[in-house]
Amino acid sequence: MMQIKRYWSSFVSLLFPPLCISCEHVLLNQEKFLCTSCQFHLPITDHHLYPDNEAFRRLVGKVDIEAAAAYLSFRKSSLVQAMVHKLKYRGIHEIGTYFGRCFGSQLAQSFTFSELDLVVPVPIYHKKRKERGYNQSDYIAEGIAQALSLPLDTKNLIRNVHTESQTGKERLERYENVEAIFTCRAPEAFSGKHILLVDDVLTTGATVASAARTLIEQCGCRVSVAVLALV
Repeated sequence: MMQIKRYWSSFVSLLFPPLCISCEHVLLNQEKFLCTSCQFHLPITDHHLYPDNEAFRRLVGKVDIEAAAAYLSFRKSSLVQAMVHKLKYRGIHEIGTYFGRCFGSQLAQSFTFSELDLVVPVPIYHKKRKERGYNQSDYIAEGIAQALSLPLDTKNLIRNVHTESQTGKERLERYENVEAIFTCRAPEAFSGKHILLVDDVLTTGATVASAARTLIEQCGCRVSVAVLALV
């Protein structure tokens, strides 16, 4: 049966070869999602090596977090934007899990992120999740949790208010728009733990700061932040 599956997989690959999610060239056997050239040009930040990085500075003063890091730099009309778009709107979940594992492998080498207990993705409102069918941050968090050998919790932190899109809003409006929109179902489950809060993209940090503040205030835990890309 396993041999038949391998033959079938090889046959399908011949008819529909996997393509690079950036340049759409056919991938070689050892390549995953990105061809070697596009992988080489990924704008990796190396935030895990520098505690006082841009992601951390963007959240300081908004919420009392332990640490923060972004894996990639996000620019309009870039490879990273195309990648995030396919993860978020095209249902290619494997992108999130794969790059989550890549990011998690970096974090595993960082002293700053060495004392984590649990990985928690930033949730989306349940109606939006139903429409889209998934929360993209769940997959990023899953990959990170796998790389760090940590448990993943996607149920306890919930988003109980639907907010308008942040696009086009001024900085102050963004913070007012996401104030007190999260809650924890069972605060005692996170009490005293060091949680890694995971999201896809960090812009002003309003949404992540609101989620982190909820965890700290309701659960009495410590929070660090990891995002796939920093705008």
